[in-house]
Amino acid sequence: MSHLADRAAIHDLNTRYAVAFDGFRLNESSGCWAEDGVLDERETGFGLFQGREAIRDFFRDSLFAHARYVIHVMFNHLVTDIEGNCAAGSVFCLVEVVKNDGGYVRSHVKYEDEYVRVDGQWKFGSRVIKPSFPGAPS
Repeated sequence: MSHLADRAAIHDLNTRYAVAFDGFRLNESSGCWAEDGVLDERETGFGLFQGREAIRDFFRDSLFAHARYVIHVMFNHLVTDIEGNCAAGSVFCLVEVVKNDGGYVRSHVKYEDEYVRVDGQWKFGSRVIKPSFPGAPS
């Protein structure tokens, strides 16, 4: 696969994840991770999840269970260091959630990613989520 094709496939991975997550398609969204993938949400207060099954359970029990609507707006995606079956990159994301209780959450985060190619398809090897926009001034 060429460098440009790899970059396009990694961009598509991020879009597939966001669209699947926003559609509450649990298996499809968690399936964007490698079997041994890691989701690190410690800086956002959610914790560390190791392995696709743990990530799937987190999505189901903590996020999907409490949200009525979710939208991810992904932007400023940068893919770096593509070498063989590994790559790195970052993407900014604005996440808006309408909770089941009517509450509203808006978060601006940065994803710091490591990607791995598994059976010819790019997956998240790890994703570290970091807050990227300070709270409103007082």
